[in-house]
Amino acid sequence: MTLRQAGIAALLTTLVLGAVSGVLFLAAFQLRLEWFTGPAPLVSGGTASAELLRWAAIADLFSYYLATAVVAYVLWTVLRSRGPALADFGTAGAFGYVLIGGAAASALAFIGPALMNEYSAPGTDQAAVAVAFGVLTDVVFRAIWQFLDAYLLAAWWLAVGLLLRVEQPGFARLSLGLAAWAVVGTVFTVLDLTVARYVALAVFFAMWTAWTFWLLVLLWRRRHPFTTLG
Repeated sequence: MTLRQAGIAALLTTLVLGAVSGVLFLAAFQLRLEWFTGPAPLVSGGTASAELLRWAAIADLFSYYLATAVVAYVLWTVLRSRGPALADFGTAGAFGYVLIGGAAASALAFIGPALMNEYSAPGTDQAAVAVAFGVLTDVVFRAIWQFLDAYLLAAWWLAVGLLLRVEQPGFARLSLGLAAWAVVGTVFTVLDLTVARYVALAVFFAMWTAWTFWLLVLLWRRRHPFTTLG
């Protein structure tokens, strides 16, 4: 498989498996809005929600994290000649995002369902299990996915936008816009502005989907600077 084909496959994985992950998360949360704003009560969701949460997190790991590592490497290969320091900086941010966010997804996939099943077991100290599950979801969803991950992705998108601003100005502007919006979203997370935070997340994922599809088209059609990518 060539780097171009690997990049295309990774982008398709993000689009398709990422959508599957989203649907599974919706099902795990039983479409209850109060669980979206604060996932801690999900601990009482039962065994069905526990299994859905497991597979949602696994799909998230492969779509938004492991596939992103491939995309980051492909972009680094193409862009490093245009600015080695900036390309290395951005790719380091992308790999940091993959490692830290992927570890959080793995923890959620295995520890989350285990706590949910334990909560439903007879004779369990439900209060203690609920506290543990609340800590897990706060660390995964807010501290890592909605805060630290955002800065690591912003570093990557900033580098990509700056390095492609001449050859692909439209795509570069979208990359820079994503970097800025990722940082804005962390402000809502820190201030615990729940409604603003989830509106920002919705806009963020819409922009990320557009960015992924646009890059897929650039690779598929061998647009400059991806013309000679083997």
